[in-house]
Amino acid sequence: MARVELVGADVVREGTTVAHHVDLTVETGTVLALVGPSGSGKTSVLRAIAGLDRVAPGSVLFDGRDVTRAEPADRDIAMVFQTPALNPRWTVRGNISFPLELRHTDAEEIRARVGAEARVLQIERLLSTSPRRLSAGEAHVVQVARAMVRRPVVLLLDEPFANLDHDLATTLRREIMLIQRGFGVTTVLATNEPFDAMALGDRLAVIEDGRITQVADPLEVYARPRTVVAATVTGDADIMQVAVETDELGAWLVHPAFRLRAWQPALRRHAGRRLQMIVRPEWWQLDDHGPATVTVERVHGWGATMSLWCRADGQLMTVKLRAPQTRPIAAGDTLRLRLDQYVLIDPLDGFELDLS
Repeated sequence: MARVELVGADVVREGTTVAHHVDLTVETGTVLALVGPSGSGKTSVLRAIAGLDRVAPGSVLFDGRDVTRAEPADRDIAMVFQTPALNPRWTVRGNISFPLELRHTDAEEIRARVGAEARVLQIERLLSTSPRRLSAGEAHVVQVARAMVRRPVVLLLDEPFANLDHDLATTLRREIMLIQRGFGVTTVLATNEPFDAMALGDRLAVIEDGRITQVADPLEVYARPRTVVAATVTGDADIMQVAVETDELGAWLVHPAFRLRAWQPALRRHAGRRLQMIVRPEWWQLDDHGPATVTVERVHGWGATMSLWCRADGQLMTVKLRAPQTRPIAAGDTLRLRLDQYVLIDPLDGFELDLS
């Protein structure tokens, strides 16, 4: 298995730079979740690692070995594309076998390994089937089997669960991770689904407009997103506009629905400015003396969590509370809330405000 590094990598496709100065490290045997909105450059980074897009300037390293100019076939990688690319002239067995045949693997070993992958992914019944007769979900699973059958040193997954029904996505997600952990394959997963990013990634890298804006553990990105995009691609978040006001004691964050005392002394430097405030739904708490007053529009309950759609001075926001509460909550109720946590974003550069 390989440690993958991109060092100062500009990714070029058809003469256009599509990702800029990418610095990334994926440790051996781990999963890096590359998250960002559609068109942000996730696929471009995967293609650079695979050797399908040119890197200039910059470098791609596998275990310290420079593979920037190496052909894709010489990198020992496997890539699962968002749209499956199966040869329609071959059966499912033929498509899965193909990477092993390219390596001149013994026919008996090919049979054994294809059979083993098919059993793990529960597609034995499809081995004699033409790809033309597969559903979109089945084609995805076959593509995963083809990628994993030769046990690559690097696995690249480009939105592998997109457009799959819930049950199939759950099954495929579980099987990919079982195989990945079992063989210790270094993996990069490109996704814009918060659940996949948080559940599967050992580390998260956020990409926006072709640039990496944050790399950290999943829980750190969730609790301390450096940008609005980092917040929205890792879970539910409300983005509010607040003004900074000051008095002799310090600073206030002022929104039409609340006036919140802020104890960071450095905020005084930003008096009179308008900032963006990132708030996760679970960062609100019921408090009879809280600064925010909201009206409940709808209540949802899932097990231990109660999710409220609330309106505060015309702005819709989501509040998640532990259930049950000491009193019932219903649509039409007025609640007082306090805010235990927030992140402030400087709109001038789009990054977390430096309050050091």
